[in-house]
Amino acid sequence: MMKKIIFYIMFVFIASSCSKYLEVVPADVPKLDDAFKNENTAEGYLYSCYSYIPVVNDARTNFSWLMSNETVGSYHWGVQYFSFLRVQQGMYSASEPVLDIWQQCYKGIRQCHTFLKNIESVKPLTISESEFATKKKGWIAEAKFLIGYFHFVLLQNYGPIVLVKEEIPSNASGDQMFAARRPYDECVAFIAGMFDQSQQDLPLSYPASEQGKPTKAAAQALKARMYLFAASPLFNGNKEFYADFVNKDGTVLIPQNFDKERWKKAMDETKKAIEFFESGGGKLYTYTKTAIQDPFTQAVMNTRWQMVDPINSELIWGYTGTKETASWGNSFQAHAIPRGWKTGAPYGGVGATLSAVERFYSKNGLPPEKDPSFDWNNRFKIADGDETIKLHRNREPRFYAYIGYDRGDYEIGGVTKKLMLRAGELNGMVNLNSDQLYSGYAIKKGIHPNSNVTSTQFTVVAYPFPIIRLAELYLNYAEACAEYSGTLDADATRYINAVRSRAGIPSLSQSFGSLGGGELIEVVHREKLIEFMFEGHSLYDIKRWKQGERYFAADKNGMRGLYSQGKTADEFYKDYILVGRPFFFEKKSYLSPIKQDYINVNHNLVQNPGW
Repeated sequence: MMKKIIFYIMFVFIASSCSKYLEVVPADVPKLDDAFKNENTAEGYLYSCYSYIPVVNDARTNFSWLMSNETVGSYHWGVQYFSFLRVQQGMYSASEPVLDIWQQCYKGIRQCHTFLKNIESVKPLTISESEFATKKKGWIAEAKFLIGYFHFVLLQNYGPIVLVKEEIPSNASGDQMFAARRPYDECVAFIAGMFDQSQQDLPLSYPASEQGKPTKAAAQALKARMYLFAASPLFNGNKEFYADFVNKDGTVLIPQNFDKERWKKAMDETKKAIEFFESGGGKLYTYTKTAIQDPFTQAVMNTRWQMVDPINSELIWGYTGTKETASWGNSFQAHAIPRGWKTGAPYGGVGATLSAVERFYSKNGLPPEKDPSFDWNNRFKIADGDETIKLHRNREPRFYAYIGYDRGDYEIGGVTKKLMLRAGELNGMVNLNSDQLYSGYAIKKGIHPNSNVTSTQFTVVAYPFPIIRLAELYLNYAEACAEYSGTLDADATRYINAVRSRAGIPSLSQSFGSLGGGELIEVVHREKLIEFMFEGHSLYDIKRWKQGERYFAADKNGMRGLYSQGKTADEFYKDYILVGRPFFFEKKSYLSPIKQDYINVNHNLVQNPGW
């Protein structure tokens, strides 16, 4: 019965939201009143609002996770089947944006407003009025949180957006139906207001059966992230890119004057989020499933499990909308776990680029290219008596937790397997027209160690994909502090060192000595890129730093990897340009294009610059 109700709800919504394009709605469409007959149908409608959250654990179509130059897909995969390949290669436009987050999020916003408009008419059927009043207060807070979140996702991807502050009637006309984009600061203020309103009545936590619903801490954490974006160079006085970015009436959409106090606002909001989450027991994740004596191994286990353990003291909000399975065609684990242990899935077709591999620190917590004890110039050579190159030795624990390399360990199904990644070997390339780790590297991060693959079986352990976790707030605070003061205060120092300590590397001062100004900001940036590699952050961070050309220019002819077609060590261990896997980035790429169809319909809507 519930499935039938939800189907009716979705049908009504879709017909209503498309009414400006359709002239006729079928006469037998159930009335919206049916969705709000009682507390059960109303709750079902609220759950349908969550369905518009982007599927962040979708390997093929996720709009940030696999779309930076951290990862590379199998050489023979076609762009028509893998959206992330089209984004990496710049094969998208306003007429065909590939990933239409705009439409999806506005549908979610409309769904939430419809819920808020109708919830007061609901009469409880199986519970008392007082019980229903309590439930209703929480549901309203959830809907407001989702309105804020959907607007923020739009803001991340498109910059200034159209604000939908209430339900727009299907018979609306003029500027009510065809609204213009609002200035960036106005968007920030509105979204912050929605998160603040939701925070008042959201709970501190939920039972395990309701994992994935937002809490007070989630509302404050996402608000803090938004203020960090607002302080960043892409949006804080960016005359270089956006001096002419205006509405048709001349309204300026991006702040034209740099305001240092935006970084202070980001600091303050992030500190609130940290203190709020920690006051409820939140803390950085530490692996405790088995006793470990060796500190280095402990750090490897900390960082291997920090993303995938569902019993997680660090997770502020995680995505649980689509449960990953081995048979799901868009499963990241099915696409990333190396091939060879079983025919068919897992495919071993998504691997780490050499650029990602080189980004990790040495065991001394320093960039290996700057560590005097690391033999950087000979990094592709094998030391006497060893079986893998120097690049894979003496690295920080996160390297061994995140990356699978030739002749290295790969923990899966409760056992440790040895990767054999050269061409013709068990996990290596068969030929260019079959599934392969084209870069010669596998990914461990995001692969649950208890997912299992044998010659006859493949199973996946699902987990809440982290949308935001405590380590992000720690590093965001450090970044904002470095930008605002040119140095780190006591809190920022404590936060960044906590992340480094959990990762098994020395403190910032032990590794780098005294840092300040631009040098300090560079170090904080690299810490963020390492900690959140393969987690969907790097593309957004590099864009908001206004550093796209710097980070991506070298990959325009092909991202980097090892020569996976090599059968011998001498052939395999080479710095190789991955033919057919370029990464294109232009000035216009900082903001996603709005689909031209929407521009054509809404005469007040302006396109993003360059599109």
